[in-house]
Amino acid sequence: MVLLKGMDEAGYMTATEAAAELDVSVATLYAYVSRGIIQSEARTGTRARRYRAADVRALANKHKVATKHGDSSKLLSFGAPLLDSEITFTDGLKLYFRGRDASQLAASSGSLESVAALIWGCDDAPKLSDGSIELPPEYLDLAGTVDPDYPLVTCQALLPLMGQRDVRAYDLSREGASRAGLNVLRIVTALVSGVTPTTRPVHAVLSSAWKVEEHADLLRSALILGADHELNASTFTVRVAASAGAPIYHAAAAGLATLQGARHGGEIERTYRLLQEILDSRQKDAEVVAGWMRRGESVPGFGHPLYPSGDPRAQTLLGLLNRHSSSRGAADVIQAVNTAQSVTGKLLNFDGALAALSLHLGLAAPAGLCILAIGRVVGWVGHAIEQYHDQRLIRPRARYVGLR
Repeated sequence: MVLLKGMDEAGYMTATEAAAELDVSVATLYAYVSRGIIQSEARTGTRARRYRAADVRALANKHKVATKHGDSSKLLSFGAPLLDSEITFTDGLKLYFRGRDASQLAASSGSLESVAALIWGCDDAPKLSDGSIELPPEYLDLAGTVDPDYPLVTCQALLPLMGQRDVRAYDLSREGASRAGLNVLRIVTALVSGVTPTTRPVHAVLSSAWKVEEHADLLRSALILGADHELNASTFTVRVAASAGAPIYHAAAAGLATLQGARHGGEIERTYRLLQEILDSRQKDAEVVAGWMRRGESVPGFGHPLYPSGDPRAQTLLGLLNRHSSSRGAADVIQAVNTAQSVTGKLLNFDGALAALSLHLGLAAPAGLCILAIGRVVGWVGHAIEQYHDQRLIRPRARYVGLR
């Protein structure tokens, strides 16, 4: 593992290193910590503390961009704005859901529903997992309009209609939002799978509908790994909608609209096409990747700014695929991934891992995005609950740069 300068193996800096990175005094560093901008923790065996390197570098980058543009208070960039959340934490090496290692959760026997109970802060996980499904009478008529080629577009359109018919949808308490969130999770799963909503575990429904029952555990792990990733574009959209008082159905529809963007979840299908081209190629595999680069196209599915040492979600999912490497399909997909990593010099990210999983399972190109969307519903609901509790409208200011 290659460590960045000024960072230990756990992804932390000393006070002196962090202050130097930010070009501030140690006293100013302490002020950032007290405001929650930088996280710190005690160092074992000493009174000194250490500081999360990812937070320090995100703030340093924000200052650099702000200096260039002249005003930091109104600037939106990678790493800003900062919103308080108790759901997801990453130190640049691992990902945690409420203090639980996401990779360990994915490798366990727990379901996506059990992770939903964790993220939503529900005390009764079994009750959530086995909860009944409440659907409007018109559900079957609405579900009949699903376009099998674009299931998420259909979900995006139908969720607000179903929410409008749910008389309890505007109960924004933790219990009410969790009940609506479970409904949304079941409905999206059913619409993607082409079945009637059921209380069966999500991964069981998907694996049965896609006829890959022997790989149900792989789907379960992928769904859990995709459950949340702090304030990505779609999750931030959901929080903005929730801050305005939009119920879960409507907020999730807003998240789906954002997730399908070409620069967000759309990267999964682009990676699928790249890996498929490598698998189908009769020329040297590396030439396929080089061809994308020669045409000036960005190579999708590789590299992530939060994870210079590799995306832990991708590493976990690729490790699970490696266990299936005895099959010709898995071995070929892994070889295609290794080829792309070698040419680009970048490691597989989670978008790329979902594309590799879809190819291994023989699924169509949109499947990876559907897996991410279903898993991410869990995180969206958790963030909506936090935002309802916060009771403040998210309303950034614009810096006018037009004609006066």
